[in-house]
Amino acid sequence: MKLDGALSYLDGDTYEKIVDRPTLGRGRGCLSKHLMHNTGGDLLGDSAARPSLAEVLASEPEDGHCDADPLAHYAEVTPRALAILNLTDCQQQLERWNEEPLRLAQAAKAVHLAMQAALTDALAGSTGLGAYSEKLRAEYLAYFEESRTGEAKPPVGDFVLPFPALLARAMQHPMEWSGRKLEVSQDELKALDRLTFIRHRVEHPRPQSHFIEPLFIALTLPVAARLTQELLDVCAHQYEEGERAAVKSSVANISRLCSEVN
Repeated sequence: MKLDGALSYLDGDTYEKIVDRPTLGRGRGCLSKHLMHNTGGDLLGDSAARPSLAEVLASEPEDGHCDADPLAHYAEVTPRALAILNLTDCQQQLERWNEEPLRLAQAAKAVHLAMQAALTDALAGSTGLGAYSEKLRAEYLAYFEESRTGEAKPPVGDFVLPFPALLARAMQHPMEWSGRKLEVSQDELKALDRLTFIRHRVEHPRPQSHFIEPLFIALTLPVAARLTQELLDVCAHQYEEGERAAVKSSVANISRLCSEVN
């Protein structure tokens, strides 16, 4: 299991308490067991038994054997997982749009996020730096080199490029794992520009109302869904069992459902 990222929102000291172990399930102890002992309940029980955030961050793992995985109740967030999840979400939103038309806007947001996450995943490469700006990538490479010989100060920030820049990089340069560029036609670029506009309006609402024609959305979603699958296939070696079939099914269902929108 990957540790970095799964605990990125924990306090630094708590992170070290969990991660800095010879083994996670043995040795000095287990945070989740300690919390259950101190709160008189389990971590997922009724609200009266749940520890507060302060208790989670302040708890010291106890000594002794622990069979429970301390990361078992954490959600691991990766670009790849987000892409697959949001493809599924897009399909589910489309299945309900006849009863709730606003679901179309949510579907557009989901598939755009899926493609942005897939771009990040495909561009990252073996160094994990391919989705950063040239400046930040150079700073990280210099930091890695300097840290070999002693202490080095890491770069400030880890923001990836915005969607248009990620898309441009994937189209202009062969991606490391596939050796190919992403092929996108001019019509498809216009469709993606529509989706970017819609997602921006959904995630940053204006005080005024506005209307979106269903076909305006429906004609764009299959484009982003198909390109998301192509980007996920760049790192096909990272698919878990059954994931590629699920992605392929979601993309097909999105296209089918959009063809029924009029």
